[in-house]
Amino acid sequence: MMQLRSLGLAALVTVSVLASAPREAAACGGCFVQQSENTQVSGHRMVLSLSAEQTTLWDQITYDGDPTEFAWVLPIKGEVDLGVSSDLLFGTLESNTSVFISSPQINCPTGNCGANSDGGFGSATGSGGGEEPPVNVIAQEVVGPYDTVQLQSSDPAALTNWLTSRGYNIPDEIQPVIEAYVNEGFDFLALRLVPGQGISAMKPIRVTTPGGAPALPLRMVAAGTGAITPISLWVIAEGRYQPQNFPVFEIGESDLVWDWDNASSNYTELRAAGFAATDGAGWLLDAAEPMGSYVLQGLVDTAQYDPTNSGYADDNGENALANAEDDVQHLLQGIDESSLWISHMYAELARPALAADLALEASADQAQLNRFFQVETTIGEAPACPPPPDCGEDDFTTGSGDNPFGDGSGGADGGLGASSCAAEPGRSAGGRAAVFLAALGLAAVGLRRRRGA
Repeated sequence: MMQLRSLGLAALVTVSVLASAPREAAACGGCFVQQSENTQVSGHRMVLSLSAEQTTLWDQITYDGDPTEFAWVLPIKGEVDLGVSSDLLFGTLESNTSVFISSPQINCPTGNCGANSDGGFGSATGSGGGEEPPVNVIAQEVVGPYDTVQLQSSDPAALTNWLTSRGYNIPDEIQPVIEAYVNEGFDFLALRLVPGQGISAMKPIRVTTPGGAPALPLRMVAAGTGAITPISLWVIAEGRYQPQNFPVFEIGESDLVWDWDNASSNYTELRAAGFAATDGAGWLLDAAEPMGSYVLQGLVDTAQYDPTNSGYADDNGENALANAEDDVQHLLQGIDESSLWISHMYAELARPALAADLALEASADQAQLNRFFQVETTIGEAPACPPPPDCGEDDFTTGSGDNPFGDGSGGADGGLGASSCAAEPGRSAGGRAAVFLAALGLAAVGLRRRRGA
């Protein structure tokens, strides 16, 4: 599995360019090129920043295979502002919204030994020929490693011809989707790697539109994907958000069961059951909580002190700090930081579910979602406690251990906690250690005296 980064407002409509020799390609959204089964888009991670002032979306793509050239087509409203971002953004948000699941605690006896603590696009103008209405190019620029062009047309056929004349192979089933977006007044963004740039140059693309637009155009995602498309979405806004026109579900602590035999919970099974119950159209709400802006400012700190590894530096290894500050500004623009929330939702959408765009809304319930679970119900056989420690005269072991049973989804891991041996009456471990240290001190004094004699 590899990760390909790109961004699009809503769901990126990706298209691959057919040039010279046949090649395998895939990308975010609709992939308009003939593919083999091993070059499908396998998922998206998206970040959506919402305010009345503007809407910004980042998209990171995962794909199967080894595509050699990529291009995307994305429905937009009016002219958009473009920029590049860093994978660090996704890692930061993921680490701050992960679900943690811990097993029940096991308290083991310690016998008599003490207590155990718990503890490019060609021509920029023209319609593609004939008497068709023109395709207007409203903006064209190079952004990072990408050639980008923003297109406007009132005729779906003209737009399709413009794309196909430049090497885009648009599947027949996507033609009605393009027509629908054109009839709904959408424009389109197309972008692809600058010639000579390799896959390693791919970065998340940031797309910003004026005004609040809490929607993701998922309809074009169907092209280039398999039967199921996983999507992980973070929403940064004032308050808690959720899908408006798709089923939603949550997993509660009381639903969880810990399997001692497999050292895991049934969280994954509950999630799969939720998707099945909604016919592959449901979204799991698993995190929603207030977030301090310092979490995002950490991106700036990393860019300042570790510019190369932050992913924000340009091709010359420079401008990491400025690029990170620009990214954070887009994340927070128009949002009252005292009301800043982050919501996370996850879906494994079946192809029929991609027939509708995703609309988002402020949740009626603005309560914080719990994501730290302590499981109480168990099945299987719990691990046996170790035998009591041998507290012989020479055993000075002290300390305590925490119960470490955890879940692979984030709980702690390790062995049973260590127990401590009580010292013999009148000869505490601490007392013997003190005598030992004192003896070392006396020996050192004697040594100095002999050297000074």
